[in-house]
This record gives sequence, C-alpha cells and structure tokens, in this order.
Amino acid sequence: MKIVRVIEEFRKEDDYLVKEYILNIDPEKILATLDDLVLSDDDYPDEIYDSYFLSKSQLKKLVPFMTEEINPNMDKFIYQLSCYEDNGQC
Repeated sequence: MKIVRVIEEFRKEDDYLVKEYILNIDPEKILATLDDLVLSDDDYPDEIYDSYFLSKSQLKKLVPFMTEEINPNMDKFIYQLSCYEDNGQC
C-alpha cells in the first residue's frame, strides 16, 4: 500500500477543495520538520494519517518537499496536511 501525502488547499468561504499539492516526505521527516505538530490521540508518529490544519510557518517548512510551487494565501485559503492511499483516502 502506497501512501501519498498532500497539502490540501480549501477555500475559506465554502470549504471547497481548490488544489492538492503532493509532498515527497515520510512521517518521520514530517515530525522532524514540523517540530510543533501535535498529533491526534489516535494517530501514530510512524504513520500520521489524520488531517492537520497548517499554520503559515508550518506550510513554509513543507515547501521544499512539494512537487510543485505553491503561493499560499492564508486570507482566502485553509491548508491541511493529509494523506491518501493510491486508490482512496486514508
């Protein structure tokens, strides 16, 4: 099972998913990069399957792991770290 990690960009006004940015990063590197990420009680450091809202500073830290450029606009959009299986959502 291959897990794809993404940053999801949702429009604030209607929660519409505008775009997904694919990340090339594993769970251990996520935790090392986002040293302020607080995991949910049911999530595990070696998995990180839940979705997490990202602050502007957290989003900036993940930019080097993106497969394409992002121009974040925190006034218009909400950004979440999420993951999916190749054939569906985690």
